[in-house]
Amino acid sequence: MKFGNLQFLWMLWLVPALLFFYIWAFKRKQKLIDLFVGPALKGRLLQGVSYSRQKFKIFLIIAAVFLLIVALIRPKWGYHWEEVKRRGVDIIIALDVSQSMLAQDVSPNRLERAKREIIDLMQILNGDRVGLVAFAGTAFLQSPLTLDYGAVQIFLDDLTTELIPVPGTNIAEAMQIAIKSFDQTDKKSRVLILITDGEDHSGHALEVAKEARAQQIKIFTVGIGKEGGAPIPDGSGGLKKDRNGEMIISLLEEESLQKIALETGGSYVRSITGDMDLEKIYESINKDVEDKELKSGRRQRFEERFQWPLLLALLLLFLEIFYKERASGKLFVFLFPLIFIFTLPINSASAGIFDFNSDPTSLYKAEKYQEALKGFLDQQIERPNDYDLKYNLGSTYYKMNQFEDAEKLFTQTAIYGDKDLTQKSYYNLGNVANKQGKLKEAIEFYQKALDLDPDDQDAKYNLEKTREELKRRLEEMKKQQQNQQNQNQNQNQNQNQQDQQQQQQDQKENQDKKEQSAKEQQQEKKDGQKEEDKQNANKQEDEKNKRPPEEQPAQATSADGSMSENEKDKKMNQEEAARVLSNLQEDRSKYLKEKLKSSGQYQVEKDW
Repeated sequence: MKFGNLQFLWMLWLVPALLFFYIWAFKRKQKLIDLFVGPALKGRLLQGVSYSRQKFKIFLIIAAVFLLIVALIRPKWGYHWEEVKRRGVDIIIALDVSQSMLAQDVSPNRLERAKREIIDLMQILNGDRVGLVAFAGTAFLQSPLTLDYGAVQIFLDDLTTELIPVPGTNIAEAMQIAIKSFDQTDKKSRVLILITDGEDHSGHALEVAKEARAQQIKIFTVGIGKEGGAPIPDGSGGLKKDRNGEMIISLLEEESLQKIALETGGSYVRSITGDMDLEKIYESINKDVEDKELKSGRRQRFEERFQWPLLLALLLLFLEIFYKERASGKLFVFLFPLIFIFTLPINSASAGIFDFNSDPTSLYKAEKYQEALKGFLDQQIERPNDYDLKYNLGSTYYKMNQFEDAEKLFTQTAIYGDKDLTQKSYYNLGNVANKQGKLKEAIEFYQKALDLDPDDQDAKYNLEKTREELKRRLEEMKKQQQNQQNQNQNQNQNQNQQDQQQQQQDQKENQDKKEQSAKEQQQEKKDGQKEEDKQNANKQEDEKNKRPPEEQPAQATSADGSMSENEKDKKMNQEEAARVLSNLQEDRSKYLKEKLKSSGQYQVEKDW
């Protein structure tokens, strides 16, 4: 139940004041009657007067006054959902909550200055949906896009440098989370405002800016800090130092922020005293970004119920007027209109005082997760900072296999919840990581849960099973790698053998080609030599035939017709020379032939 005019709540003091007045007046009336009327006459004058009826009439008046005050406060119970439509731009604000934002080069420090900048921005927004992303070494969505600026400011007030335990400044991941948080079906009228000191430790911010440009998202950057930088407080009154004992100076890196804004068609400003910088950004948004019809989803609208106490108060006053102090008639005649009013049926379109929604916890236990999710979301509107409710939401998302949404909620409850809630959140984060196949992360979460509650048997069991599964996967991976290596070695060996065989075959073919070529050359030489010897023999024969008979030397014969011994030896020598001649090289052969010609021993040609 809610109330619309709580400023009139003080009027409830009239009820006890009126009650004391009637008590005093009743006693005063009795004293006056006793004073002015004698006992004998009193019974006759007051015949039929009922003191209980007088008290009942006083009760009716006091009750009517009370109900009139309740109606004036405007009670509301029961609600219905309505869709709120506005025209504007979807704006997601990514706020840096890293340790460097504690630098005090702007007053009071960079983080507080950034919060004031966001508040200043929300004061000048007009119908635009706003979302909030917090980031340091990692990033998560703190508040989705909504038209409820008050809810965004509640989330904004909770932002501190202790919100995200992962150190660093990952601007790239913050931009990726923001891009995913926009409506992916409508790629217009989307703006990201990045508020940071510019110390990007990821190095991929410009690449993500290109992705944002491809999705028609403009990025406007706001630099917090001064060019000279400032030291970072360590929380104990001192300043942070590095390993060498030197003071760490956090510098404003304007160049990277300017490049991000330039890449997407946005603009960059540096935060200074006042809100003129954000006014410039909002003016640029209104000028360059086309607005659209926004749908914020459902909005809870409570029903006005002041009519009921007002009507009841009027009936009581009506009854008090006609209800006499003397006993006459029956009471049910006056109560009939009141009974008739309360027996009227209530319009089913509006929730009545006895209408209750089903308990989402009971729906969750009944495994009706979709209905339970709706109930938890309805409750979250009234209790946005209830971390037990966020834990229930995360459990419902987990049962619906929406592990990313469950992980975000369990991370928040692990950070902000009490010890018991933190322990259960770490346990569920281990289950989520296990479902996503992130076994090492699951082991870390289970171990954190056991550190908080060493007797958690479920965490012990899951930790042991996860370690066994991780070991099995590592061994399987090693076997696969070993098999792959063996297969590669066998392939290499087979390839080497094939290469060697191919090389030997090539060498043999080359050798055969060389031998064949040598044989062909030798055969050509022999054929040339034979041809040349044949030509020389023909030439000698022609010259011999051309000589006169007297010039031909007579062959001396012995008495028995045989040649002399000297001639025989000479012929044998010439035959021997011919055999040697056939085995000599061409040059040597020509030389010997010339020599034979000069000696005049031509008769050996016949023997060839």
